[in-house]
This record gives sequence, structure tokens and C-alpha cells, in this order.
Amino acid sequence: MDKLKKVFERAYSTFVPSEKEKSTLDNIAAELIALLDKNAKESEVNVEFRFGGSYAKGTWIKNESDIDIFAVFNSESEMKNLSFLVPQNFIPTFGTRKYFRGVFKGIKIEVVPVLRFSDVNSVENSIDLSVLHANYINSFLSSSQKKDVIILKAFCKANNCYGSETYMHGFSGYSLEVMIKEFGSFAALVKAVNSWKPPIIIGKAFNKNPFPIFLVDPTNPKRNICASVNEENLSKFVLSIKLFYLSPSFDFFVKKSIKEKVLKEVKVRGTRLFVFTTKILEPRDVFLSKYVKNLYKLIQELKAENIEIYSFEVDYGEKSANLFIQVENIPKTKTKAVYGPEVFSDIEILKNFIKVHKNVFTDGKYVSYDKSYNIKDFNKFILLKIKEYMSSRSISVN
Repeated sequence: MDKLKKVFERAYSTFVPSEKEKSTLDNIAAELIALLDKNAKESEVNVEFRFGGSYAKGTWIKNESDIDIFAVFNSESEMKNLSFLVPQNFIPTFGTRKYFRGVFKGIKIEVVPVLRFSDVNSVENSIDLSVLHANYINSFLSSSQKKDVIILKAFCKANNCYGSETYMHGFSGYSLEVMIKEFGSFAALVKAVNSWKPPIIIGKAFNKNPFPIFLVDPTNPKRNICASVNEENLSKFVLSIKLFYLSPSFDFFVKKSIKEKVLKEVKVRGTRLFVFTTKILEPRDVFLSKYVKNLYKLIQELKAENIEIYSFEVDYGEKSANLFIQVENIPKTKTKAVYGPEVFSDIEILKNFIKVHKNVFTDGKYVSYDKSYNIKDFNKFILLKIKEYMSSRSISVN
């Protein structure tokens, strides 16, 4: 436990923002809110601006500060006025609604429209509930627990399981804040994770749990905060926590270079590495969601040609996404076996099949045939397919 405590202390000093950073951010936030309020008053727009996200809760990682602002409107139709209120350099992007992103005084800003509500059960768009999160977290988390949230975020980022965007399928900041509230501390969470067994349900789930992990939203008990977390990222989280418990080290908090990791793996495994860079176009979230869908289509097509994929992963940068595919084996035969109907199928089905495919044979309980590969150079084929699916033009959302 002493070793664990020492690692935590180092993490606190590395990732918890200084008072100077907090003060600087407070001044910029106050200036921006004043500007938005001024623009709303001059334009006679009825809107209330509130801080949200990690800034409002004091749970951002040192030197990774950004400011989320909720623009609270009384109706959906009034939200179109937001474009006249934000600074001119802010660009529209799209999630469940159009919102605005930009930089103000060197700080990344998001201004998100939400709809005012009086009853959580009447809310149709989950983003509207986000206005409740800051008050809840600030009411229940102590300053020391907020420090634990910060280093837990750093831990999840370092182990590639952070980010609730549809292309990431990881843990959101809010989910990690609620976890610390539920378990009391990072150390207590580590202990709890060691005994987790699926299905993982934290809180009282309102129905059968179709998710890998169900974390009840305390501001809306019918919502699973971890609905976006897929099985792969949950597994990354659990394994990383267990390895950290067995051998506490600050290295678990340090983000590793995906490129360097992959190059080391290739050297050990003897795999063939294919790398492809895609320029990220706006709107970012929509583009990357389609990027991931195309990636899985690509992997399926390569596997359909009996190309054995050892592993693949993506390094998401600010302006580009770098894809790394490790190929274990490519076909060395001239043909591949293709399944047909079962041997015990009706004779007419077999008759029609044999008309098309003359030389058949049994493969288990199936009638199969040999199909020639129409690929002369598999390396070239893989590269062309990657370009076909993963170029910006193929993924463009315009």
C-alpha cells in the first residue's frame, strides 16, 4: 500500500492543475461568459449560459484544460440564435445537435445548446441532462476525491480506454467522476475492480443489463452512463487496473506512443505492418464515426480473402488518424475452399450447386468447391483496399 500511495502522490503532482493554472482559466472563463452575455443582451436572445464539463467540476488534467459552456434555451427553435452569439472564429460541428467549437485566449472552448426542462423524465435528448452533472459532482466530491478523478482520467487515457465519443467507445469523464463518488477513492476502486465479475452493475439498474458495464446515472436513474463503453475498452480498463494493483508503477499513467508500441510488436511477432494516415475532416465526431465503420468493413473484406489479421489499432491525432494493421499471414495457395450447402440438403439444391461448381468435395458436413484467388500480389491488394476504405475522400461526410 505504501508503494501505491507513493505512485498516487507522484500522479497528483504531475496531473493536478496548479492554483496559478486554475486562476488563469477562471479569468478566461469569466471573460468569455461576459462576452456571450453581452452578445445575447444586444441581440435580445433569451438564453442562460452555464459552465459544464471538467472545468465546472474542477476535474481537468493539468495543461489539458478546456471550457464547456451550456447555452440553455427555452425551445429548440431558439437554438438557431446561438450562431450569432459565439465568437466569429468558432466553427459549427454536429453531435445530437449543432454546437460550436473554437479557441478563446488560447483555450479550447465548446458552446453546446441545451433545452431547459423541469422533469428529467420528459427529456428526449440526453445532452440536456448534462447541466445537472456539475452541481451533482460538486455537491458530493471532496477536493481530495476530485484529485483522484483527475489521476483516474490520466490512467484511462494512458491505457487507451478514455473517451465516450462514438468512435472511441471508452469511459467518459462523468462516468469516472461517478465511480470515484461510488467507491470513495481511486485505491478503493482498484480493490473493487479486482473482484468484478460480469455482468458489472454499479448502482441499481432499471432493467435487464444489455451492456458490458452498467453505471447508474445518479441524476437520472434510468440512464446508463457507461452505455458507450464496449467490451474491448472495459477489458483494457480491468486488465490495466489489475496489472497496476499487482505492480504499482507511475508508468501506468504515462501515455505510450502507439507507433513505438506497434514497431516493437512487429519486431517480436514477425508480422507484416501496413500503415495508413487519414486526414480528419470536420465535423470531427461524425467523420471519425464513419472512419471506424469503414475500418471494420475493410477488416472484414481482408479476412474474406483469407488474409489473417494479427491486430489493428488507430492513433487519433488532432488533424489525422494513423491506422496500423499487422498481418499474420497471407494465402500461399492458388485457391481457397468455399462452403456450399450441407451434404444432407435436398437433391435439387445439390443439383443446382453442382451445375455451377463442377469439382466439389466435402468439408465437414458441407459440400465445398475450390475458388481461385483473383489476387496476384497480396501486398498490393491490401494497400489498395486500405486506400479504398480509409482515404478522406472515401469517408467524407459532405
